[in-house]
Amino acid sequence: MYRMTGHATAARLERGITVQHIEQALLNGQIIEHYPDDTPYPCCLVLGWFGHGEPLHIVCSRGMREPALRIVTVYEPDEALWEPDYKTRKVRR
Repeated sequence: MYRMTGHATAARLERGITVQHIEQALLNGQIIEHYPDDTPYPCCLVLGWFGHGEPLHIVCSRGMREPALRIVTVYEPDEALWEPDYKTRKVRR
């Protein structure tokens, strides 16, 4: 179980990302970055895949209330910012 923040709900609707896309990406995803200093809870960035291999980034945190998994935001990674593996940020020059 999880709960989606208001920001995540607005972001997914604005970007045309369905709940099914998010759930599919979480089921096959992997954590690619950790943000231990985020507040109010430490977060992580998950890369998952939905549909026919489309990448999806999901920022999640574990809160103190149930359900503990909070989805903070979701987005399809921008190829201008991410390497083709969608796990590595491109170096800005």
